Amino acid sequence: MVDSLKQWAARHGDKVQIIPVSRLQDVKAELEIFSQTAQLNGFQKWIISDLYQFAVPQAGFPVSSIIIIAIPHPFYAKVEFTWHARKYSTLSLVKSEFGQTEKDLHDFLATQNYHIIPATNIPLKRMAVQSGLAVYGRNNITYVEGLGSLYSFASYFSDVPWDEDVWMDVRMAERCTHCWACFKNCPTGAIRKDRFIIDNERCLSNLNESPGEFPEWLPKSVHHCLYDCLKCQVICPMDRDYLKQVIGPVQFSEEETELLLAGSSSDAFSPVLNQKSKLLGLEPWLENMPRNLKVLFDFSDQPK
Repeated sequence: MVDSLKQWAARHGDKVQIIPVSRLQDVKAELEIFSQTAQLNGFQKWIISDLYQFAVPQAGFPVSSIIIIAIPHPFYAKVEFTWHARKYSTLSLVKSEFGQTEKDLHDFLATQNYHIIPATNIPLKRMAVQSGLAVYGRNNITYVEGLGSLYSFASYFSDVPWDEDVWMDVRMAERCTHCWACFKNCPTGAIRKDRFIIDNERCLSNLNESPGEFPEWLPKSVHHCLYDCLKCQVICPMDRDYLKQVIGPVQFSEEETELLLAGSSSDAFSPVLNQKSKLLGLEPWLENMPRNLKVLFDFSDQPK
């Protein structure tokens, strides 16, 4: 069954791994030890203690495994806004099609009388690495063979039997051993030389996606994305073969830009604007769009 699942994933351009559900408790134990020995900041401690979930839910079927899927997406989208009759260009990530993947996976497994339910807030990157599906980069982003870092993970509890329990220590990609490209290109110094774990409180991705004002120490010149950050990926040798996988420009009219600057919810969007928002994955970050767009526009207006 595992081979059939991997063949199904390959037909969709995805990569998949299936692991025993018991590995979730192994990761929990490892993270508990790790959190006691490592120098973690408050945000990192919150992720381990409060965000991650380790309980196996009642599913209506006997859960025996976790299916992890890497779903590819374009590197990024070029984005163009019109505001006060002027054009502003920036970048955005592109969202993977989770809904379609889940439907396709459900339909495929149903033919074999197997089932899935989403596995939310599990330590997905770590489990993907320890299962052999991915490796960590120095930037703490994970990389999958044949996809680079151009994908998003989805995970599901399932009753699909696992064939082989492939499990290994957390590891960094060999190519990172003597490479410091991401360290040199990080705009905020979040990637550290003295340890593997980045300082996520300085990471531009975190700052772009957190509420409130940007810290005073953050230069306007570092902003280049609607949310997240691409600096450590565009410079990474493991992503070199995928640099041309770009879409756009995705164009926002003056009226659409005004709605985003006003912090409007998606309920106020036209069908066309909703489609653009979903393509770029803006929905979780609409509250931050007024701040993020303003700083991008302000920097573009400054003399160079």
